[in-house]
Amino acid sequence: MAQDRQIDSIIKGLNDVATQIIRKLALDIVANLVKAASEGGTPVDTGWARSNWLINIGSPITTPAGEYGPAPASTAALSAGQGSMLLYSVHQGPVWISNNVPYIVFLNEGSSKQAPAGFVQAAIERAVRGIRTIAGVS
Repeated sequence: MAQDRQIDSIIKGLNDVATQIIRKLALDIVANLVKAASEGGTPVDTGWARSNWLINIGSPITTPAGEYGPAPASTAALSAGQGSMLLYSVHQGPVWISNNVPYIVFLNEGSSKQAPAGFVQAAIERAVRGIRTIAGVS
């Protein structure tokens, strides 16, 4: 009985740590992606691509938020996803970060002079480095 409680305590501790890491990683990735292009974020013409970095728990979002045009899409969807991460638990399943604007791949391939090719991968790597620094892992 005591051994079962000890195992349950270890599992709970591991789940808590995993939850904290996943929360921080997802929020840091999105924060990196919505920065100004000069800071390594998404290039901006109308703001639609930048406002479409959406977090969802369990499955990816498969449609863009808002519509292309001179006014950027509402940031409500972006904020809702970030808010859901504050309550996230590893038991809820995988966390997805999506961007479904039709030209996001071209932006990431370097079609804009505002940001280099691979800015998405670079944003993810910066977030991962931040986690490694906190954890003391190289």
